[in-house]
Amino acid sequence: MTFLLYLFYGMAFFAIGVAITSRDTRASNLKISGTLWLFALFAYSHAFHEWLELYQSLPSTSFLEHILPWVNFFKLALVFVSFSFLLLFGTRSLQLCFPDKRKLFNLLPILLIALFTILILPFSDTALSETYSDINSRIRNFIGLPSAICAGLSLIFYSRTVTHISSKGAKNFVGAGIALIAYGLLTGVIPSGTSLPIIAAPIELFRGIAAFVILHFVMNALHTFDEERKLLTEDRLFRFAKAEKLHALGKLAFGIAHEINNPLANVSMNVEMLKNDLASNQSSERTDKRFATIERNLDRASKIAQELLIFSSEKETEFIPTSLNDVIDSTLELIGARRNTYKITVTHGDIPEIPAIPWKLEEVFLNLLVNAMDATEEGGAISIETQNQQTEVVARVADSGSGIAPDILHQVMDPFFTTKEVGKGTGLGLSICYGIMDLHGGRIELNNNKDAGITVALSFPQRGFHND
Repeated sequence: MTFLLYLFYGMAFFAIGVAITSRDTRASNLKISGTLWLFALFAYSHAFHEWLELYQSLPSTSFLEHILPWVNFFKLALVFVSFSFLLLFGTRSLQLCFPDKRKLFNLLPILLIALFTILILPFSDTALSETYSDINSRIRNFIGLPSAICAGLSLIFYSRTVTHISSKGAKNFVGAGIALIAYGLLTGVIPSGTSLPIIAAPIELFRGIAAFVILHFVMNALHTFDEERKLLTEDRLFRFAKAEKLHALGKLAFGIAHEINNPLANVSMNVEMLKNDLASNQSSERTDKRFATIERNLDRASKIAQELLIFSSEKETEFIPTSLNDVIDSTLELIGARRNTYKITVTHGDIPEIPAIPWKLEEVFLNLLVNAMDATEEGGAISIETQNQQTEVVARVADSGSGIAPDILHQVMDPFFTTKEVGKGTGLGLSICYGIMDLHGGRIELNNNKDAGITVALSFPQRGFHND
């Protein structure tokens, strides 16, 4: 019974050390990641100390008596070293929580050295086998208990700094802290070998239970690092997605400026001519024609500016009945003059409206058309068509470019994968499209054409998709 008790008791602490050291925290912004290695050293050294207790259960009594003084010496050394690591972990973690009291916490290791001197010197002239129990009790009383309380409180206080990342993780930090304090009381207040009244169970059993409780909460608390990594990844992807959108807008800037400048120049010219007509009392028919031209060009410039504003702002996220044909037309307006350098053909099928977020679909088609133009030489053909296929509405964008090698075609949806030259693409365009299509309950498929180029098919469900 004693053998199994210390075996699993030590295994609990060893598992704590493994859980900490196997966690990659190098990229973490959590400050406690820089002190966890001390907690891991406490767990490892404490595990080996408890496993040394197994020696007392060995059947060879003569071998036990022969080497017992050395075993006791190593046990004292390990228990002292393990609690020293725990104290250092507690003080450094408390410094993270209370940086203004850093100097006060720095005094505790000095106190540790003083306690070591007080504990050892009175027994320097006595046989170690006779003094082991007393020294062991003093180490547990004056180092083990304060260390466990210090480390437990540091975990409890530190939990407040991770609530924004994971409230569950914060609760596990608190649980680990409370369990650590409980272990400190069991090991520092109640002597080893004590059998508790009424329950009639050895104190080591409850220390072992406390160790497994610490293990449970520590392993769950460490998942906070996973949550942090997830949040960091999402934040980076969000910023890269914004960068991809700005990259696309930058490409369109010249065309947009040119597209708006033409109708405005026409308006300016007609205003001057209108002034001359009014000054020379020209016929009202010519005047009406001038006004109509001005209105038409102002409407054109306004429409282009409106499309740019809709694309740039992401205010509405509500699914509304949307026509893919209208989305395609507005996207072509947004592309501006650049589309005139390609042979773009648009075939609008007789399709029903679908539940969608229009500006997000516009972003999909903009990405696909920009990719098609980048892959196709000027003057090349690009076709867009929509079809109604039973329960789905399908839109296809096909280009006559160089296509994509079949062995890497399956990778094009991966974030940051790009076939473009360095500096000409972020590798997020198609992954953004994939995410938007998934949001709409649809799918996106890429296939090489028989002759040249790529065809991208977007399939949307006609009904049965609801906004959550």
